Amino acid sequence: MSIHQPPATPTERIVAEIWCDVLELDEVGVLDNFFEVGGYSMLMQLVRAQIAERTGVRPTLPELFIHSTIRSCAAFLDGSAKGGTAKGGSVTAGTAAERASDRGTVRETDIAVIGLACRFPDAVDTDQFWRNLVSGADSISRFPPKSIPGPGGGKREYVPARGLLREPEWFDAGYFGYTPREALLTDPQHRVLLECAVEAIEGAGYDPDRFPGLIGIYAGCSLSSYTETLRARQQEDHSITTWDILMGTTSDYLASRIAYKLGLRGPTANVQAACATSLYAVHFAARALIAGECDLALAGGSSVRLPAELDNYRVGGITSPSGVCSPFDTAADGVVGGQGCGITVLKRLSEAVADGDHIHAVLRGSAVNNDGRDRAGFTAPGVRGQVEVVRAAQRAAGVTPSSITYVEAHGTGTRVGDPIEVAGLNQAFDDGEPRAEPCLLGSVKGNIGHLDAAAGIAGFIKTVLAVERGTLPPSLHYSVPNPDIDFGAGPFVVVTEPTPWAPVGQPRRAGLTARGLGGNNAHIVLEQPPAPRPRAESEEHQVLVLSAHTPAALDELTARIAGRLVERPELELRDVAWTLQVGRRQHGFRRFAVVRDREDALRVLGGGVPERLVGGDHARDGRAVALVLPQAAGAEVLRHWQALGLDPDLTLGPDCDEAAIGAALDTPGRVFLELGAPGTAARLREHPRWTPEHLVVTVTDPLAALGELWLAGLSIDWAVARSTQPAHPQLAHTEPASTNPARRVPLPGYPFQRQPYLLEAGPAVQPSSSAPGAGPNTERTVSMLFTEMLGLPEVDPEDSFFDLGGDSLVANELVGRLEQLLPVRLEVRAMYDAPSVREFTALVEEQLRAEAVRHD
Repeated sequence: MSIHQPPATPTERIVAEIWCDVLELDEVGVLDNFFEVGGYSMLMQLVRAQIAERTGVRPTLPELFIHSTIRSCAAFLDGSAKGGTAKGGSVTAGTAAERASDRGTVRETDIAVIGLACRFPDAVDTDQFWRNLVSGADSISRFPPKSIPGPGGGKREYVPARGLLREPEWFDAGYFGYTPREALLTDPQHRVLLECAVEAIEGAGYDPDRFPGLIGIYAGCSLSSYTETLRARQQEDHSITTWDILMGTTSDYLASRIAYKLGLRGPTANVQAACATSLYAVHFAARALIAGECDLALAGGSSVRLPAELDNYRVGGITSPSGVCSPFDTAADGVVGGQGCGITVLKRLSEAVADGDHIHAVLRGSAVNNDGRDRAGFTAPGVRGQVEVVRAAQRAAGVTPSSITYVEAHGTGTRVGDPIEVAGLNQAFDDGEPRAEPCLLGSVKGNIGHLDAAAGIAGFIKTVLAVERGTLPPSLHYSVPNPDIDFGAGPFVVVTEPTPWAPVGQPRRAGLTARGLGGNNAHIVLEQPPAPRPRAESEEHQVLVLSAHTPAALDELTARIAGRLVERPELELRDVAWTLQVGRRQHGFRRFAVVRDREDALRVLGGGVPERLVGGDHARDGRAVALVLPQAAGAEVLRHWQALGLDPDLTLGPDCDEAAIGAALDTPGRVFLELGAPGTAARLREHPRWTPEHLVVTVTDPLAALGELWLAGLSIDWAVARSTQPAHPQLAHTEPASTNPARRVPLPGYPFQRQPYLLEAGPAVQPSSSAPGAGPNTERTVSMLFTEMLGLPEVDPEDSFFDLGGDSLVANELVGRLEQLLPVRLEVRAMYDAPSVREFTALVEEQLRAEAVRHD
């Protein structure tokens, strides 16, 4: 609270009288904040009208929000406010080093954006999102009008509206090793981000299991509404514990859940900064890379509230009654909410260039801060904090404001928020330098709504795609400017149609802002990616390797890759092959093809030559390898296969005896690499110890042999394979791969095989709590607990609890439930000794019999 001070100047007395009239107060102090003594934005409109009538000065709403005390407002009106008006002073054009950097020099602090994934309204991936943006699609779902009580006993109509995801409750539990019960107990916004994380890192061309460095993740989500659903169900279904709800819905475990499921070993942190959450996450991820804390970093956010909130309009609130988000327009009447999820993968630019990564954009610099108390109220935006964060990001980027030709604004479509934001941007971009062209302005919220914790990453992905592709999408629902926005005081012009983006004499460069309730500000500077290094054309045959968690997913993935080759004929086959070889998680169901060019690949992947699309589900880890040679092995042959990632532990020659062959076959699943000794291979297959698990790979076509070895589950060093690749039998000569490197390219994401997992508030079907004692029905009791704890309709009595998706926590719950139903006491480790229904039943019955004997 401020110390009460009466008005001291004529203007202060006028403003004080106006405040008292509008706020219906007897007196106010000159240091009181308008919004802390009962004022709000609609009343500020009345204040402005009276000020114009009594003083002849008509201030803008942003100016009154900035000068929210009587003293500062009167000083502003008198033209003597400290620091000048909202336009403020100019910024310096930058140091010599900054100017040099401004010309495009690669710096150690530059960060490459190498992966993107999203699920937004009407968009299941970034390609669909981009098509929607460029076409000007409005992806908001609107519903029949409703009414609520209005002022004076009347009614106020509004249009329920929200940007909605398609089937957000659908999830591929099997891919991540979740039981159906675990999936049901996990917040959908966690599950959606988990799938997007896989798509983003695969889109970047990296497999966490084979990445040599540290991968970090920074992510945040909105307040969980699923928690309320689970607590309501808990009242009826006592198998749902408070621990289940905590682990499944709390934001603390969002990032760590992804780290666990993807095997990320770098810094893992949950980020919460209200509507700026996901852009804060990008900032922290970039700083972690600069500091050397990790070598790849994922950053993003998710906001998926189920059931979707549609009836949240309140008179005087920020929600739009029209159901239309109109950033910067005179018709702007509030926010439209939305569901969504987005995530990016970042890497140090110098390393991304060296490693042949596909670079969507360069993150030149970023900054975060808070408005502090210098604003109208806790939920109100400030100007000074925004100006400072934009300038700090530009300094970090080493660029001048005049070199930035697009800004993706926070742009929520509120009557007062947009003018305040543009006032801050005008001040931050006032560098005193001439500008050859205007700085274009837009906001994605007109397309998909305000995504809360995912709002920043939505703007980030839009801006990255624009920077990469050279087109600025239109900012929707803008025709007549909000009269409280002073566009004449700055360089900004709103984009109203798809606009080619090709600044003269400089790269495409953009600023991106996110602001959060509570005063959080984030700003990022993005730049056009460097052009790939030139290289010679390649006529090498390529090995395309594909794997998936299920046969259906493998078929769909094959079709997707073929589709990408059709859609993007400029993609080079060597890059597609390399990305599939090194940039995808390796699953059990696999297939490969050796192809000579794009047309050949389309023919094979499309099923035109089925014998050349070789598949199998016999991949297994830890296979031993033996070399089958026509003569004694030379050290060079052994070193060659070791360099490819194999580790042969014995060799068999044409003169080996039956004992040697038998000893080799004693190792289950051994792979025999036959290098010109068909007689020995035939003896192996005819030996009585040969089993279907053994495998002979005959090396006639070296590329096909690599495919066969990979199909069997052996790890191949594809980089070495490329650098030492001999000419294909059908080619006379090819340029060595080591002098003609392949690059990672964005390929279609994994085809998740989703099913719906959603609990809804209401009575639950309770499993029977009564169970018979020892005897034939004990197995039925144990089976009932397996299905209940795992969320499965039924289980095979021979299947392992842990193979079905159980873990130690679920096992602990199962044992606890069993002790409530039967007079037994078991340790959790008993589940590991007897993991199937049948084995565990035998263990339980043994203890029941022992208990009966003891009582006798």
